[in-house]
Amino acid sequence: MLFKNYENSLRSLALKNTYKKGDLLTDEFLYDRNGKVEVYWAPFDFINKQAKVIILGITPGFTQMQLAFQYARSHLDTQEYDELMCNAKKQASFGGTTMRKNLIDMLDGIELNTFLGISSCEQLFNEKSTLLHTTSVLRYPVFIDSENYSGSNPKIFSQDLFLKMIEDLLIPELNELKDAVIVPTGKVVSDVLRFLVEEGKIENETILFDFPHPSGANGHRKPQYESNKLIFMEQLAQAANMGKFEETTKQQSIAEDQMTELIKQLKVIGDELKRSNDLKERDLFNKNRLTYLADEIQPYDHRIALVIDHLLNNE
Repeated sequence: MLFKNYENSLRSLALKNTYKKGDLLTDEFLYDRNGKVEVYWAPFDFINKQAKVIILGITPGFTQMQLAFQYARSHLDTQEYDELMCNAKKQASFGGTTMRKNLIDMLDGIELNTFLGISSCEQLFNEKSTLLHTTSVLRYPVFIDSENYSGSNPKIFSQDLFLKMIEDLLIPELNELKDAVIVPTGKVVSDVLRFLVEEGKIENETILFDFPHPSGANGHRKPQYESNKLIFMEQLAQAANMGKFEETTKQQSIAEDQMTELIKQLKVIGDELKRSNDLKERDLFNKNRLTYLADEIQPYDHRIALVIDHLLNNE
């Protein structure tokens, strides 16, 4: 667990709303270096083993890096390791308003949301995040002369450091999610996956090769997307026929049943509030019940949980 190697440095990092490169691109967080190529550790180690979809980038940029660090540092003393790593990664995944919006629009355009049984793929980044795993070919942020690595210079297959990261980090990660559909963002990512498939290193059956990178700076994004859109949709339909999304429907049914039961309990509390005569006993009892229900409802509908929190804070 690499986190232990960097925990003390993370703890020593000053609390800030935004970090600059000078704060994070330091020897304390250095993962490896080869000439002008530098790789820095960041809290991107969480693997969501329940995921039905993997969105795969080339490497996190500095924007994603600092978002993850900001979350991890500010919650270091209040969350356990798994929760901290999960939330830090979620906070940073395809961070940046334009890039995430473009990605969501493209995924909804090929009806991935329909296959997952959700209204929009925007939900993958909040209340339906259990369906999504985001990761990168090079898990940790890579910089060339302190600038984000784009995947082209140097070529990814020309660097022993990159090949080792793929072998040690990416391949084991993908093999923990063999049934997930992979959405590779950009040509370099597709090229790496093709190589891994040809070499028999990974077993994922549905890979949307040539899916465009969602960056607003990608001038080829729209024509590339439109020319492959029907192919992507056919691949998703085949994945559905193979049962890749089956458990999603079952999980939703269970979640709906649980939500119905929780709503019933809320109504019971309302009746108890009306009947209770002992104010102190009533307030303590019902506050405990509401707190419990807020925790239970959170995974299903954060808006209801917020209403409950509001009730608790406005006694």
